[in-house]
Amino acid sequence: MNENRVLLEIVRSFIREEKKPIFDKNVNEEPLYKLARRHMLSNFLIDWAKENCQNEIIKARIQADFNQQIIKDTNENIEFYRILDEFEKVQIKTLVVKGFLMKDVYPQNYMRQMLDIDMMACAEDFKKASQVMKNLGYSEYYDHEKHLIFTKEPFMTVELHRKLIAGEDVGHSYFNQKVWEFCEPYESYQTIFQMSKEDTYVFCMLHLLIHFRFTGIKIRDVLDVYLYYEKYKNVLDQVKLDQKLQEFECQKFEENIRKIAYKWFGENPNYDFDEVENFILQGVSPKNQVNFEVGEKGRKKSIFVAFIFSRV
Repeated sequence: MNENRVLLEIVRSFIREEKKPIFDKNVNEEPLYKLARRHMLSNFLIDWAKENCQNEIIKARIQADFNQQIIKDTNENIEFYRILDEFEKVQIKTLVVKGFLMKDVYPQNYMRQMLDIDMMACAEDFKKASQVMKNLGYSEYYDHEKHLIFTKEPFMTVELHRKLIAGEDVGHSYFNQKVWEFCEPYESYQTIFQMSKEDTYVFCMLHLLIHFRFTGIKIRDVLDVYLYYEKYKNVLDQVKLDQKLQEFECQKFEENIRKIAYKWFGENPNYDFDEVENFILQGVSPKNQVNFEVGEKGRKKSIFVAFIFSRV
């Protein structure tokens, strides 16, 4: 399917700022656009569309997606810092996670689409944080074991986390409680924190592993891995990182996802897709599957997952 290769080439060219023209006369523009939308990457098509897209309707949709992303990103930034400033005023201990940290590794951070803003308030401050959200004009949308979801028109969604990982999943005891001991200040805030770079990367892997098992992951997720690792590979404590990946039983998963990330976006790209890559691209389940044990010691749980977890 040419659309898979062309989309990856377009994204790769953009993040590497190569500005080389990507053109394939055999590509079908509508499936390419739909593929990009499904993987939350349609805004990356903007330069390609100006030069190569022959379908005026698709070209207009790409431009609209790009414009909407700029507007959405601007409002998300304003609201994000508004929330953090209010939390800081009343001394709410808060951990910033996921999307807003990943935005910083993109060449232009507005290109990183997000469905919501994620942050975790410490247990003793959670009720106070919830009230601040309501004072800022947010409404409760959904109350879950892990988080309380707030929304605000026209398109703001904030997940205020009680915990980052559900109680039955590997890593829950560390990332819900102990992680606070190893956090560092977020920007210039006093009560707002972020994980260490190693913990951020490991949590990203655990989050992807959970999604891979149950709903699949997107090209954007693989792109996050490439950009984060590429930016911080020389400052990450590799010994500590390997220890934590092994402790949380995602070392093989991380190794294989990173291999795919560098295969798609690295110096020497290769678009000869294997079964796992097709699973990510199209949601096609691999033929070879295994039972894989996932869980912390004493809490083993057998699940049915793709062979990526055990492949050498």
